[in-house]
Amino acid sequence: MLVILGHLKQFRSVERAGWGVVILCVFTFVYYDVLVLYMVGEQSYFMLKYSCITLGALLITSYYAMVGSGKGLLSKTKIHHSVLELGGLNIFKYVTLGNLWIYVLYESNELYTRAVDGTFLLYLFYKWLMFAALTIALAYALSRAKLFHDQMVKYYTTFLHAAGCCIALAVTLSMPALDPGAQQHTAAEIVGLLVLIIFNIGVFFAGRDLLIAGIRGQFKSVEWYPVIAGIYLLGVITVFLTVQFQWGDIGLMFSLMYLLLAILYIAYGFRRRYVMIRRLGLGLTLFSTGKMVFYDVGLLTTGSKIIAYFSFGVLLLGISYLYQKVSSRMEEAQAKKTPQVEESDRSE
Repeated sequence: MLVILGHLKQFRSVERAGWGVVILCVFTFVYYDVLVLYMVGEQSYFMLKYSCITLGALLITSYYAMVGSGKGLLSKTKIHHSVLELGGLNIFKYVTLGNLWIYVLYESNELYTRAVDGTFLLYLFYKWLMFAALTIALAYALSRAKLFHDQMVKYYTTFLHAAGCCIALAVTLSMPALDPGAQQHTAAEIVGLLVLIIFNIGVFFAGRDLLIAGIRGQFKSVEWYPVIAGIYLLGVITVFLTVQFQWGDIGLMFSLMYLLLAILYIAYGFRRRYVMIRRLGLGLTLFSTGKMVFYDVGLLTTGSKIIAYFSFGVLLLGISYLYQKVSSRMEEAQAKKTPQVEESDRSE
């Protein structure tokens, strides 16, 4: 209150006194509560103190950001800080936003620990999934808060997006929602699997804008986006089949899944006129076919081999028909455009 009141009324001494109180509070909290009491294990109203420190710093940061942008009633307030003071305010803003992520994770962990029994089968699964969701939500909120925007905050939100996606990927890779030894899965396990699927779909679409922006800056074209997204989708599907659904070594099912995914990539490439994703689909077709011929067939019985060859034959014929039909249409469209171009050249 002293900082805001001193700045509003242009009382430099009051404003500086308020900053002295803020620094003293932060120093006392870090030295006494964090380094001494928290490490020893004696937490005396630690959550309340941490909340006050975090919300107070966020309030001060928001106030100076509004003053700097000149919005609302603060548009007539004059900024009378030196270059050194403005640099200090920026550092305070970055520390505040960085601490906000730590605060969200800490408070959510404390509340989760109190609400959920530690013997719960999916205790760590839901905890880390919660961390990933909160991290991505915070990144989305900061990206929408134009008040704090600058280059450093942009890098910070990108880092939060990446951190949330990495946490979700780590959960998908290492924490199966279904108990491998159970004959019948519980409702909590099924709900956990559905939540993980929905969450991975959300991560897939949440990173779309960031990925497209990065590709445009690096390659000047968005054609690499479906390729990277396709590789990511292939990896996630493989992980779900092996880790989450625990299919194990079911070679033919993997090959069929890859071949269907290849057809999807090729169809999408023709529809959007992307060459790279079509090449990825063809490469995946060759890989799945070779895997079926040289590996999967040795694990199958005679009847299963017949079914496998028939299924792959139908799918490969479908890919060939798709290529021929779409290619002929593209040639016809190109042939129609060519005479029009020649006629326009003659008229000129």
